[in-house]
Amino acid sequence: MPVVIPRLIVEAFQHVNYRGRMGYILEPVPHTGRIGFQDNISSLKIYKGPNFSGSPNYKAILYQHANYKGKKLALGPGFYPNLHDVAYNFADRVSSINFGSTIDVVGPEWGTIPLIVDCYEHVEFRGKKITILRDIANLRTPQGGTWFEDRISSVQIFKGPNFPSEGADVIFYEHPDFEGQRLMVRMEPQDYKKEFPNLHLLPQSFGDKISAIKIEGWASSGEFTEMVFDDEFIGNDMRPEWRWVDPQGGGDWTERQGYLQMRTDPGQDLWHGPDGRGGDMTAPRLLMEVTEDFAIETRMRISSQLREHGGLIIWKNENQFLRLEKTSGPHAFRGDVRFERHVNRRFSLVARGGMRRVRELFLRLERRGNQFMAFASQDGIHWRGVGVTRVAMGPRVQVGLHSLCPGNIPPTLTRFDYFRLFKRRSEAAQYRSIEAVGVDQVSDEEREDIREDRRRRAIRDLY
Repeated sequence: MPVVIPRLIVEAFQHVNYRGRMGYILEPVPHTGRIGFQDNISSLKIYKGPNFSGSPNYKAILYQHANYKGKKLALGPGFYPNLHDVAYNFADRVSSINFGSTIDVVGPEWGTIPLIVDCYEHVEFRGKKITILRDIANLRTPQGGTWFEDRISSVQIFKGPNFPSEGADVIFYEHPDFEGQRLMVRMEPQDYKKEFPNLHLLPQSFGDKISAIKIEGWASSGEFTEMVFDDEFIGNDMRPEWRWVDPQGGGDWTERQGYLQMRTDPGQDLWHGPDGRGGDMTAPRLLMEVTEDFAIETRMRISSQLREHGGLIIWKNENQFLRLEKTSGPHAFRGDVRFERHVNRRFSLVARGGMRRVRELFLRLERRGNQFMAFASQDGIHWRGVGVTRVAMGPRVQVGLHSLCPGNIPPTLTRFDYFRLFKRRSEAAQYRSIEAVGVDQVSDEEREDIREDRRRRAIRDLY
């Protein structure tokens, strides 16, 4: 099988509004029963793939019968929450899917594909098949994406069109939410593909016991290069761009010699509970407004006690926000990096990024339209993709830092060395350069104090 460079990526769902069983389709499917969707596709998301520019008129063509026969419906890139509402009432009647060119189309783009993982129900690559392109935290429930929990017996792994030069990993987990025993498969640059015709024969005996899958690779994250805001938290006054939000006053923040420290009391959280009821929305956060596409970044110093629980946040309102955070050691997440989305009072785990025992941690979130990508790094140079999600938030949002103390764990203490906002070079001119603000208004004494603070910070960084 050659490296697949898809022009379109079809995400098919069993029920309307993108619910129920889910699967990816990259190539023609003469019979949807082969991928577990015989006459039960009710909603679709169609993305532009990496090779879409080579054929901008490309569409996915749905057929009523197998082998591309019967009535057909051509759909370009876009989101289709209910196929009952479109021509021919095509919901639950799709028996084959093909691709072809028709008229010029526009729509959402998928993003990068580092690896393509094909999972089969039976050994020797037989039985029903699912294709994995992104992390799936739960193969058990309809919301988790597929119906393949504890049913994968053989696997093929191929390089994707965006395979990173440093290599990439696929990690198979025994339990949902990336828990339990795990099997990691490394793909090096010299590898073309890897095959496991019988997972039952591996020393770990991983056949019929996979409940979550993670694709982990390094990413350059180099699109947003112009820094338009930089706060290193020097001094005792909050910058005017910031807004401090602490509904119950249980948290506090302090700027200390070039870093920001946020303390949070037990019970302060940012979620609506497991079923959208209850929960707690009182955790403190530091927010500023930004529009359109951007990248935000911070560096956190990690204590040996793992008291930190917080990170970056993108906030539209209480019903639409994203969290990328380092969790605390005493909590059930045990110090891992997590990327979460909270939409319509519903929480979902996008990805879990590891990096439990590190001395310092860099976190980064990037926005491109409705697509949000999370990254983490140990050195601020080599970035590992944590996860990708899509949320409609509109052009204007708030971004910043947050800290949590979920449940009854001891108070958390989270320290941030800086917060930075980046834009594309062509878009940076509309933002005020933070380094140029008020330079002429600083006295010699104040300037010397700033230099001394920076010297102390540099010395601190050596230890």
